[in-house]
Amino acid sequence: MKKYLEDFHKMKLFSLQDAVQIVGNEKSAKDLLRNYKKQQLICPVRRNLYTVTDLATKQAIATKFEIGSNITSSAYLSYHSALEYYGLAHQQFFVLYVSSSKKFTSFDFEGIHYQYCKSISEKGVYTPLMDSLVRVTDEERTLIDCIDRIDRAGGLEELLHAITSITYLNENKMLTYLEIYNKQFLYQKAGFLLSYFQQETKLSDNFLKICREKMGKSTRYLDELSVTSVYHSQWKLFAPENIRSFSEQGQNEFVQ
Repeated sequence: MKKYLEDFHKMKLFSLQDAVQIVGNEKSAKDLLRNYKKQQLICPVRRNLYTVTDLATKQAIATKFEIGSNITSSAYLSYHSALEYYGLAHQQFFVLYVSSSKKFTSFDFEGIHYQYCKSISEKGVYTPLMDSLVRVTDEERTLIDCIDRIDRAGGLEELLHAITSITYLNENKMLTYLEIYNKQFLYQKAGFLLSYFQQETKLSDNFLKICREKMGKSTRYLDELSVTSVYHSQWKLFAPENIRSFSEQGQNEFVQ
């Protein structure tokens, strides 16, 4: 009965269709999965997605990043979850942001809430060389996504903490992702925030110039939740007075 278990272990995550290909027919595959589930050799993550369990702990052997990347055929890690994947996050989250062009119902599995986000674009999404089951936005796309949705980055302090950990940004990629969004406010926010980290991230003056040219004429608030905003005339933006010192605040661990 366990002769197919090695095949499933190699896959880590699989669907009924994958099981059918291994076993040979649908009825036998369903019977096999039912028996494996009873023996706690596998467990269902959600409808038509299974993972093999650790024989000792009976917990899923697939990581949350691998699970999130395989919820749908177009799923990928995004926002704060991408920051976390890259080791840029400061806070520990129990929410995994998963973008997908195919909608799915958000769900919980082993203490993690898998949150659906509508995919903006496939541009900048890739599979890391040593993580064949993971799909994630590259660092530049992750940063632009997070600046667009600061709430999904874990808030302004968390976003700034991530930026301080970045030593290089490809500005051609950054401009490509900004063009995909085509939002004046996003150019405004990105230019303002990254102007404080221009030297560390190796961004040129031209990048900031383009952001200023594309940001429009409206005056806006960087983060409406911030109560310490002052007006920054160069960027027509209400924001904390000193972004660098603001990023050093709230360094206590926070669990969401």
